[in-house]
Amino acid sequence: MRGVAGLLALLLLLGGSGCAVVKVKERAYGDIAAERNLDALSGGRLSVAAASALGSAGLEPDVCAREPEPCIEQLRPLATAEEWLATSAELQLLRMNALPATVGKAAESAAFAPRRAAPEPLAVAPSAAADDPRTRAAVATARYAYAYLFATKRTPEQRVFEARQQQVLQYYNRAVEAIAQAAFTASAGQAEETPTLHVGGLVLGTALHGFEATEIRQDPVALLASDTLGFANLRAVYRRDGFGTDLVAVFPRRGARGAAAASDEDASADPDPDPDPEAEAEPTQATATATAKAASLSGERASNDVPYRDTRYLPVTVTLRFDGEGLDGMLASTRARLDVYNPFRIDQETIAGRQVPLSANYSAAYGVWLARSELARLSLTSLLRPKQARAFHPRVYLNQPYDPDKRVIVLIHGLASSPEAWVNLANELLGDETLRRRYQLWQVFYPTNIDMLSNRAAIAAALQQTFAHYDPQGDDVASRNAVLVGHSMGGVIGRLLVSDSGEHVLDAFLDGLDPALVARVRKDPTLRSLTTFRPMPQFGRAVFMAAPQRGAVVTDGWPLRLVRKLIRLPLDVLRDTAALIQRYQVSDDDLKRLGLHKGKPPTGPDDLSPNSRFMHATRDLPIEPGLPYHVIVAQRDPKLPLAQSSDGLVPYPSAHLDGAVSEKVVVSGHSVQETPQAIAELRRILRQDAAEYEGRGKR
Repeated sequence: MRGVAGLLALLLLLGGSGCAVVKVKERAYGDIAAERNLDALSGGRLSVAAASALGSAGLEPDVCAREPEPCIEQLRPLATAEEWLATSAELQLLRMNALPATVGKAAESAAFAPRRAAPEPLAVAPSAAADDPRTRAAVATARYAYAYLFATKRTPEQRVFEARQQQVLQYYNRAVEAIAQAAFTASAGQAEETPTLHVGGLVLGTALHGFEATEIRQDPVALLASDTLGFANLRAVYRRDGFGTDLVAVFPRRGARGAAAASDEDASADPDPDPDPEAEAEPTQATATATAKAASLSGERASNDVPYRDTRYLPVTVTLRFDGEGLDGMLASTRARLDVYNPFRIDQETIAGRQVPLSANYSAAYGVWLARSELARLSLTSLLRPKQARAFHPRVYLNQPYDPDKRVIVLIHGLASSPEAWVNLANELLGDETLRRRYQLWQVFYPTNIDMLSNRAAIAAALQQTFAHYDPQGDDVASRNAVLVGHSMGGVIGRLLVSDSGEHVLDAFLDGLDPALVARVRKDPTLRSLTTFRPMPQFGRAVFMAAPQRGAVVTDGWPLRLVRKLIRLPLDVLRDTAALIQRYQVSDDDLKRLGLHKGKPPTGPDDLSPNSRFMHATRDLPIEPGLPYHVIVAQRDPKLPLAQSSDGLVPYPSAHLDGAVSEKVVVSGHSVQETPQAIAELRRILRQDAAEYEGRGKR
């Protein structure tokens, strides 16, 4: 017995001092996949690959995470070049993320400053970027990652299916984001190319690609990291994976580009400035003079006021290239270059002798603009705010720098609305690569309390001035075959922009009035400018969404009548209308026939009534012959026969247009432009439009 016990003890001793026992335990595939994907970027810890490389070299991963440099030096002779570079990049990224992002926050701070205050100077001195520990760690991360991608024996194409390469690419992109923000701080936001910035131990040059010299006339005030921004009410964020980091350059709040532009500071001279003149829309800084008859807007503009608005929020893609030949040259170089790309024009670049796709984010800049603009609030205050001294002119907002070789899509919103009505539609058009390559978006913002003939004249003038500003010769692709898209009231106004009135609208307005009055006013230049018009030559197609072309019956119900009584017209509109009445000695009976009650002209909502003078004069006005147009109709209750249905505001017979190339019925309320079905239909129409345009030789 003692012999057996001794034998067992000997076997245990031998087993304990020999090989370890491996045990197998089945785990869920999702758990394994999640563990493999965790790394310094996604999980705040070293990846399995990095920990394995360090462990195989006898190095403690936790110790290396705290003090990366000694481990990086010890690991090099004990690992392959790829393992060493990937692990070194990840260790430096962990260090970068552990340090305070002071320089990065300084680069972003002005973007979130209160609107009433001028942007504050950068909170960090530009020289601090040269010695910032976090920026130095970012430079080390980017350097190792760049060398892994382009200075090892295997090419990126040979590793295309390897998860480790995708991880290292993300380390590089994240580090370049921090370096770009540090460079922004070091340059004090200067937009021009600068060959001698000192950033994170590098002598850094910068170069711009895809930007015209006239497109960036001001220095940006902030630089935002796109991937750290989240947006409520934006259904999707459209981006392209690739090399480089996605950023949003934020430019100063100004009325427009060029010497004639009115800056926000000019608002102080306005006796009745907008309550928030620093807001993006700046509607009441305009010094428009209202014309007569139905609260019209003058086509004249003050010398310091223009309708076009370049985007203040510009998406950019940034890459960092290190000087030096071969692996050792890249690792030893103290010089590098930041390349800044316009992602709307450039989607790939030659890096280290090979074509590389560039990353891009097409939603972030658009989302920041909408979040900061407060356009919806301004649309309501312009409709209901009492004691408005002036009507404001429509604004045309460009959602990207003007491109002469892309056709224009013009979006016109509806009643009590703003460009925010197009939030998901515009975002999905920007996210569609086929459409993005061919079109650029312009969004019109206009005062919906003003009558629709006046708004038609003002919007037409704003668009004509915008086309003329960007293309004085009128020979750009952008100046021809534009596509007009209008929702609700915007669709009614849009139809008039592509119609020829002849004398029809004028005759209909004067119909039934005192013949002596008709003889006095028929040749009045103001009246004729509102009621006689021709189609805008820049448009080649139109799309109308839930547009009450023959009126919205609900506007005559008592709730809407009550709301209409709350709508306020600007004082200059009332004053000019009173002057016109006095000049032509219009009787009370004729004023009633014209829809003027107590001397007040009709508002935009008044015009939407099927019984209004406006509808009487315009409902049968034909669209320009040969111009293709489409209709998207909303049907709230699909159980009803289509002819008897409505979207809750607009009856089907009012939205329907004979002669349309297509008519799409979507089960929806009046805000049909927000539905995926309507957006998909618009994308189909635009793809068809692009194919037909290119099929006929882009003429």
